[in-house]
Amino acid sequence: MSIEDDTHDKLTKAYLEYFKANEKFERFKGERTMQESRKWLREIRNHAKQRADEILTTFKNQKQDKKK
Repeated sequence: MSIEDDTHDKLTKAYLEYFKANEKFERFKGERTMQESRKWLREIRNHAKQRADEILTTFKNQKQDKKK
């Protein structure tokens, strides 16, 4: 049984993958390395949006619970 990563973990892992891909791009500047870097930037953007939504929802729920 494995524990599924939460959004924060996925965002962190995507950044680490981007970091590696960007290092390769900076060395070789090829099409493949460019595509890989851009792929991980898209992943970061998607996970960041999802995490931002989660944070807002948590904040709103906490605020609503305090009113009760």
